[in-house]
Order: sequence, then C-alpha cells, then structure tokens
Amino acid sequence: MGLTFLINTLSLDLVIGLKTGLRILHFIGLALGLGAATVLDLMILRFFIKGKVSPEHFAVFHFGSKIVNWGLILLWVTGFGFLAYYGFFEPIKLGNEKVWAKMTIVAILTINGAFIHAVILPKVKAQIGSSLMDGMSTTQRSVFLVSGAVSATSWYVPLMLGALPQLNFVVPMTAILMAYAVLLAAAIAFAHSLLFVVPGSAVRARSSSRVEPEMELPAVA
Repeated sequence: MGLTFLINTLSLDLVIGLKTGLRILHFIGLALGLGAATVLDLMILRFFIKGKVSPEHFAVFHFGSKIVNWGLILLWVTGFGFLAYYGFFEPIKLGNEKVWAKMTIVAILTINGAFIHAVILPKVKAQIGSSLMDGMSTTQRSVFLVSGAVSATSWYVPLMLGALPQLNFVVPMTAILMAYAVLLAAAIAFAHSLLFVVPGSAVRARSSSRVEPEMELPAVA
C-alpha cells in the first residue's frame, strides 16, 4: 500500500514537472520571438520613415531574425510536446480548438519567417548606405509592410490567446482564426497607410535639407 502510494506520488510529480517544463520553455520561446520580432518591426518602421541602413543596423537586424527563429523553434518543440502530453495524460484537451488555432497561427509565423530570410534580409542588406525604401517600387514596399504586419499580429495573437483561458472549449477554431484575420487585415491596412503619409514627409525633409545650405550667409572677412 505504501509503495503503491509512493510510486503514484512520484509519477504525479513527474507529470506535473513535465507540464511545468513545457510551459517554461513555451513562455521563453514566446518571449524571445515576440521581443525580437517587435524590435525588427520597429527598425523597419524607422528605416521606412527616415534614416539610412548601416552595416551595424543590418547586423542587429540579422541577429534579431536569428532570435526570432529560436523562438519559433521553441514554440514548435513545446507545441508538439503539449500535444504528446495531452495525448498521454489529458486527451480531453486535444478537443480544445484554441490549441489548433494557435498551431495554425504559428505555422503562418513560420512561413513568414522563411519569407523574411529569403526576401527581406537580402533586400535590407542591399540597401546598406541608403534608406530602406529608396529605389523600391510601391509593390516592393507593400511586401515589406505586409510581412511586418503578419509578424507583429501573429506574435501578439498567440500571446492574447494564452492569456484568455476563458476561450478554452468555448470558442471554435474558425471564430478565432476569423478574428485573427480581421486583426491582420487592420494591421496591413494601417501599415499601407504609411505609403501615403511617409513619402510626403520624406520629400519635405529632403527639400528642407537642400534649402538650408542655400540660406547660409557667407562669412564676412
């Protein structure tokens, strides 16, 4: 009787420890990815509005993208870990559609991350010494903005879902993904509004920079 109780207690502690470990790694992955992605989005916004891309800026951008990748890897490892855990110990939770909605959003994040490495990073590197959007067509600028909007939205939505246990077993996956799509569309629309606001500001800034030297008075001997 005592031995059985001891084995059951130890087994329970191991199960609890496994779940706690998965949670910790999951939060670390989310923190790494969310923090680094936010910094990268802000950098893109800064270079979109003004400022030239320097080699140091690109190095930070490249390093930040690696941190985002590690965050994604941890999310996938812990995500599959949770699925295995639920399958063995809490199979009822596999019916929680919020879990599958989060997995879908992380898949979108992963695709966007691959796109950033294949397209965005090489373009940022090519712009070293000039403003990020110099020489780009409207379509190319739009691609940058859409990628940034997908990144920002797709990192913050899983955070919000994790903070809302009230949605467990209540809201269907389709409803969550529809709400995500609405937020993503709003983020993309807001990002594209910069295409109409920023160019005018940039022109005024360049005009001012050209006028100022002409207004300087010559030195009196």
